[in-house]
Amino acid sequence: MKVLLIDDHELFRDGMRYVLEKLGEDTEIIDVSSYEDALPVINDNKDIDLILLDLGLSGLSDTDALEALCVELPSTPVVIISSNDDGNKVQEILDMGAQGYIPKSTPSEILISSLKLVLSGGVYIPPEILLRMDKKPVIPADINNKANDIPLTPRQLEVLKKLAHGLSNKEISRLLSMAEPTVRVHVAAIFKQLDVSNRTKAVHLALQKGWLNVELE
Repeated sequence: MKVLLIDDHELFRDGMRYVLEKLGEDTEIIDVSSYEDALPVINDNKDIDLILLDLGLSGLSDTDALEALCVELPSTPVVIISSNDDGNKVQEILDMGAQGYIPKSTPSEILISSLKLVLSGGVYIPPEILLRMDKKPVIPADINNKANDIPLTPRQLEVLKKLAHGLSNKEISRLLSMAEPTVRVHVAAIFKQLDVSNRTKAVHLALQKGWLNVELE
């Protein structure tokens, strides 16, 4: 695992290096302070698995830096890590090819879970930011809008709420005291019942329906 971190605050980079080591013992972390400094690193490391990019770097604009990274390493996921939590800005960077947005205030456990989701092919957006985004995902026509008509069992809804916090199957297994294979079965059932293909779409739908605020009986 090779991770490139681009952020102009040395103290933050030092802290992130410590957190990112939790991705795995074989994780190699390369940190630079600007996009310009990242270029020679990218040229010498075409096998980078993940790029973490801060917004507001000097030099290129946010969108130019993101676009350039997507061109340089088109198969490498880029995740934005920033203190900017504007929903419209998040939508803009997702439309440009970013595969996730993580606020700098995110707890380390959720940050690691979010990055693992991205590395497995998903997209991560914090639920609280999703609620403020102008552009909403298309809702399957066969899902009723009423919160009391949630097409999930109470246990599946519990699992869905944990998915909304970016937790992995292993973490959900521990928190809900169930076997990890059982969690996988529940996740697959959630996808089938909601007619979605991944965790992000399931959380999008649940947020719009208000299901994540429903109390379990």
